[in-house]
Amino acid sequence: MKDYHIEELIPSWFEGTLNPEEREKVEQWKAASEENRQIFADSLRAWEGIEQLRRMKKYDPEKAIQQVNGKIEKQKKIRLFDIFQKVAAILILPLIVATLWFALEKPQKTPEPFIAWHTLEIPAGMRSEFYLPDSTKVYLNSKTSLSYPLVFNNSIRQVRLSGEAYFEVAENKEVPFIVNTGRINIEVTGTEFIATRYPHEELTEIVLVEGGINLFQGDYHTTKKDIIQLKPGEKAICMESENKLAVDKVNTAKYKAWKEGLLVFRDDPMPDVVRRLNRWFNVDIQLEGPELKGWAYTATFEDESLEQALELLKISAPIEYTIKRREMKTDKTFSKMEIVIKQK
Repeated sequence: MKDYHIEELIPSWFEGTLNPEEREKVEQWKAASEENRQIFADSLRAWEGIEQLRRMKKYDPEKAIQQVNGKIEKQKKIRLFDIFQKVAAILILPLIVATLWFALEKPQKTPEPFIAWHTLEIPAGMRSEFYLPDSTKVYLNSKTSLSYPLVFNNSIRQVRLSGEAYFEVAENKEVPFIVNTGRINIEVTGTEFIATRYPHEELTEIVLVEGGINLFQGDYHTTKKDIIQLKPGEKAICMESENKLAVDKVNTAKYKAWKEGLLVFRDDPMPDVVRRLNRWFNVDIQLEGPELKGWAYTATFEDESLEQALELLKISAPIEYTIKRREMKTDKTFSKMEIVIKQK
């Protein structure tokens, strides 16, 4: 990748408007050298000045960007600046204005520091991977959103998860890493684990692959209530309707296979199979009849279509299924494909 594209990508990275390929280019550039990481960190601090100004409604950063870019275009013989100089042309000017504003304005009280947050959303049927500001690597599964600050503070690294994610947390024993799922929260300093919490399901599931994690409820600083510590190879599962937590020993391989594009079942009960097929293919599968809940299923899917997966399921279990195709709704969107599975 040519470096002269980076100054165009960094501001869009802060805005959250890059596509996955562009985000990956920025992550690769950051990982290439310590100098690049320092440039990124300096640019981030400048961008936060813009965000502060937006809150004060005292400044129009878009207009400033247009003015700066216009001056650059008029200079026909200008030398090619290095990356940070070009990023600074966009970002540093608003930061200087912000600094002067705070210096000249007589403050009534010390303002609270503003930290900009970003939400990454993965559409149904897609998967993605990226790095958080502390170099933690995250894999996001289908229909997942992750909210995180553009810069972590010195006391806590906190993110909010809706969906399913695999975390490879960068070790920092002084600054805990917190995943807020809404029901059960996770505290770590450096480890690998999978967290699952889809808002339309009653299930919260956490699988520890390496290291150790602490599960708790409430706010970390004020109302924290510890629940249990997990060991590698353990899975914690909570059903909201039952309001209790169960811990089992599991083979973690099948739980993390999705990040490699594999859907793996190993003697899984049919309700679990259906739940994961619904997420994977973005469909609505319903089991008809209580007798199907006792069936267990073993298979590995990689590139199979939904109907191929259903046919393989049909071969190994005494079932039959009917499919209701997608239909256009009154708002011009399409309904989910509906599938009913029943025993023969």
